[in-house]
Amino acid sequence: MALALILRNAPKIQAGAFQQNLIKSSSILMVRDLAPAHKQHSTLSKPSHSLIAPQKFSQVRLMSADHSKLWPMEKALSVSMIALVPAAIAMPNIVFDNLLAVASVIHFHWGLEAVVVDYARPIVVGNILPKLALGLLYLISATTLGGLIYFNINDIGIGKTIRKFWAIKE
Repeated sequence: MALALILRNAPKIQAGAFQQNLIKSSSILMVRDLAPAHKQHSTLSKPSHSLIAPQKFSQVRLMSADHSKLWPMEKALSVSMIALVPAAIAMPNIVFDNLLAVASVIHFHWGLEAVVVDYARPIVVGNILPKLALGLLYLISATTLGGLIYFNINDIGIGKTIRKFWAIKE
């Protein structure tokens, strides 16, 4: 979950640094002195141009997230789960159970985070609801991961639980 947050915000941070460099490079502007000529005492003692700082720049709206670095990781996780799920069921142990818990929570978190970011946009629902929904999603994901790991350590684990469900007969 923290990895998702870092990867999704890395392009914003890089773009923000680019904007800051752009603003710094253009922050000193040569502007003709607008004071009337009779108020200027001497053209030799005072330059004909003065340096002034510009007004605030309007911020360029960035995309909500750049998924170019995250998509390959999401695909790799999905492909790895094709082998991990049967392995956790066929050979249930603490390692496979914990790997399955982490992989499934990350997989669900990324999917639900995409839903929250796409449908709870600040333009549509205001500024508070998207932050609240994303915070609630992080809380649910962390709680789910903690519960699954607790279940794996203190009980029979995910793999054996699935085997027991399949063993139930009418």
